[in-house]
Amino acid sequence: MIRKLSPGLGCCGPLPQRSRSYARAVSSPNAVRSPQPTGDWTPLGPLTRLLQSARSRGYSSRPGSTVRWRLARSAAGWSLRFAGGPAVARRVRGARSFELGGGRFDYRDDWHNWTWLNERAVEIPIAAAALGSVDPSRTIEVGVVMSHYGYSAHRVIDKYEHGEGIEQIDIFDLPPTPVHDLVLSVSTLEHVGWDESPRDAELALKAVDHLKRLVAPGGKLLVTVPVGYHPRLDAAARSGALGFHSVRALSCNYPSMIWQETAAAEVARGVYDRLINRADAVRICRWTNETQP
Repeated sequence: MIRKLSPGLGCCGPLPQRSRSYARAVSSPNAVRSPQPTGDWTPLGPLTRLLQSARSRGYSSRPGSTVRWRLARSAAGWSLRFAGGPAVARRVRGARSFELGGGRFDYRDDWHNWTWLNERAVEIPIAAAALGSVDPSRTIEVGVVMSHYGYSAHRVIDKYEHGEGIEQIDIFDLPPTPVHDLVLSVSTLEHVGWDESPRDAELALKAVDHLKRLVAPGGKLLVTVPVGYHPRLDAAARSGALGFHSVRALSCNYPSMIWQETAAAEVARGVYDRLINRADAVRICRWTNETQP
């Protein structure tokens, strides 16, 4: 059985709250509906993440090790930005908004999940704009994210997350009928199959196809994916195999916390920092059901 851990304290402060809601709303095309799920993915603990990060950077315990001090500086810098909070982040950034596809969005600096420190700063406002353009009764979100930031009028599907208004069912149990004007998934699909045992790298791609079947004629699918977490999903998005009509990318220049639109091809080598669960680039993928009603 895989179970979910409660947040704890990491080497540089509390663990990001996002580790509590790594929602995997899709588990298997042949899954049987289970209103009371028996397990969940267990996020890696702070010590494990620290050791893995140290090894990936060539850490040495020798006194004066360059990598050792780089790791320490990285941890210290993260701690200082966390302690500064949203107010300091806004002053450091010097800008209230960012641009994407000709549109302008205000950053979301929120204590929940400490968004100023990660890609949630841009994912939330993009998703919020999409939610504001459609009827909530014809909207479905795959993976619990937006309700943490005050957007809870729409339907939410999450197989493992508990909470008021959350339907704990497998998304594949939903009939593939095109009845939603918006299908939304924020940083969720990269966990599908990838954080399961046995690992199935193709399952996330199948999930995208299933989500498209839920979109009504003229409706839209909006998916955000942090670059560098799921290599197979990244490759499919990069090659066009997922069939999205639009794939845009934002990248961040840390520690400035400024996000800028970047050519999607240029973020192919984006790095996901597993020490603090943060991407330095995120893809924003859109698909429209162009069939006639």
